[in-house]
Amino acid sequence: MDAAPTYEELLERNKKLEQESVRRIEAMVDMDSRLELYSSLVDKASDLIHSVSPDGSFLYVNQAWRDALGYSQEELSQIKLMDIVDEGCRTKCRQIFNCLMQGQVIDRNETVFVARDGRKIVVEGRCHTKFEDDRPVVMTGIFRDVGKRVQQEQALRESEEKYRTLFENSTDLIQAVRPDGRLLYVNRAWMNTFGYNQEDIAAGLSIFDLIAPDCLEHCQSTFQQVISTKDVHYIDTCLVARDGTRIIIEGNACCKFQEGEPVVTQCIFRDVTEKKKMEEGLLRAQKLESIGVFAGGIAHDFNNLLTAILGNISLAKVNINPRDTVFSNLEKTEKAALQARSLTQQLLTFAKGGAPIKKITTITELIKDSTSFAMRGANVKCEYQLPEDLWPIEVDEGQLSQVSQNLVINACQAMPEGGTLIVRGVNLVLAEHDQPLLPAGKYVCLSFHDQGGGISKGNLLKIFDPYFSSKKTGSGLGLAIAYSIIKKHDGLITVDSEIGRGSTFSIYLPATGKKVPAQETAGKTNPAKAGKVLVMDDDENIREVAAKMLQYLGCEVDTAQGGEEAIELYFKAREEGKPFDVVIMDLTIPGGMGGKEAIGRMRAIDPGIKAIASSGYATDPIMANFKEYGFNGVIPKPYKIGELSEILAEVIKGL
Repeated sequence: MDAAPTYEELLERNKKLEQESVRRIEAMVDMDSRLELYSSLVDKASDLIHSVSPDGSFLYVNQAWRDALGYSQEELSQIKLMDIVDEGCRTKCRQIFNCLMQGQVIDRNETVFVARDGRKIVVEGRCHTKFEDDRPVVMTGIFRDVGKRVQQEQALRESEEKYRTLFENSTDLIQAVRPDGRLLYVNRAWMNTFGYNQEDIAAGLSIFDLIAPDCLEHCQSTFQQVISTKDVHYIDTCLVARDGTRIIIEGNACCKFQEGEPVVTQCIFRDVTEKKKMEEGLLRAQKLESIGVFAGGIAHDFNNLLTAILGNISLAKVNINPRDTVFSNLEKTEKAALQARSLTQQLLTFAKGGAPIKKITTITELIKDSTSFAMRGANVKCEYQLPEDLWPIEVDEGQLSQVSQNLVINACQAMPEGGTLIVRGVNLVLAEHDQPLLPAGKYVCLSFHDQGGGISKGNLLKIFDPYFSSKKTGSGLGLAIAYSIIKKHDGLITVDSEIGRGSTFSIYLPATGKKVPAQETAGKTNPAKAGKVLVMDDDENIREVAAKMLQYLGCEVDTAQGGEEAIELYFKAREEGKPFDVVIMDLTIPGGMGGKEAIGRMRAIDPGIKAIASSGYATDPIMANFKEYGFNGVIPKPYKIGELSEILAEVIKGL
């Protein structure tokens, strides 16, 4: 049996027990302090924190949770977790709750809580479960209100969608290009214009694959400038679509950099192909208008000189034996003078005056006749595609034939080794803005397509300019004359060409609703009986040669220098009982009264006057519409004695 502890041992034991009790009490006080500290931290946290039992009953919520959702402690005891979850999220939350019951930790879970006042709060949080004896006892969730972030993300998505819509629906051509030239993305307008799709872009299509060969060097230099600076660069060049169509574009390009290195080049372009064509057409028209003023003056003066030359040659020939050597020399001189007359007629094409003398006709036979004439001896085959139902047009047949021949001659020269010229005609109804240089309406379109070597881009801008020619021979007036003639017919001539693919010239002429008149057989004009003629002209040489030619024809002649003198002589002869049978009047009298004004005054007194208009150039379209101005006929300068005799006979006999 053990000995009883001594008194000292009991004191020592009690002392140890007291110390242990103190330590336990101190430990309990320290744990309470820490629990109080942790509880305070949790309660003051900005995150929403709650703990629920396995049946969803709330065990604890912190102050931020209560502030956000607005439930009181009493109300929390009467609701469960699913009561505060939005209906649209309950299925998902039940699945998550089941996962928590199995011990999984759910991170970055997003759901929607419904506050007491009905507000919806989007939260994102982390949930975990506490187990005791392998049984779940508490599920704790820590959530953060992400409503503002969600709103910002939604606003960002809407902004992206808005700008994507603008990007895709923009009529401008938008592209992004990598520093190596490969296309990164393009918009719908770009794809519609150039004919490529997203698969082509993904396959590595490069912007340099689209640049026209004659613009490649310039574009490569510009591209290097764009990816070297942060400046915005103006771009004006020509790209080639998938089908080979040349597209002229202009716009801006800039480069985005990261850490000093180019990342992407952003470009916004506009298709200005039609705009450029319109500008070129307007510029061409301005050039021709300026040249017309100059050409008209030269043609007028030159024709006056040719009238004297040609008239005197005609007179000399009638007085010389045709077998004489001099007669042969005169014929050669006359031929040269007639060639000079042809040249002045070409110059007059550019002038404002000399409107075409139009008649209603169908174009098929006219084009076939002029085309076949121009192709004589050429190693070129012509294929006609001219339907029988082409609409009637109102044209000067001689001028249109000249246009056709010029185009055919150029086509034949473009195919020296032979080939096929396709002449096509179609009826077109142009709506507003279909063709910028033409008003809306009905047109007949003629096209001349050759298989030649094509025309360079640089020459395309000049081919309608007077005296421009890429050939060693020729005057360079053919296409300029064609352009001016078609313009005077209220039409348009255009050209499309590419090196190696030939050229197509297209002529648009307004269709008319009038019917083509029935053909009449013209009778042979018989010489008229000689009469009394008054010649009015400011040029002494012309008055003299005209008088001699008329006298040779058996006429009695008097001359006047201007309109006032002609009026005086005409009515004086009438009063004396020796009236003039015909008056030949020059339309242009510098510094004096011309034929237009003079015939008006004379016809007002003598409505039966017979007058012939004569001019080398007129600022008004009198030569084409002479009857509207009181004349009975016209005789352009210069003229031969035979031409003078013929028109005189027609006017005297009233044909």
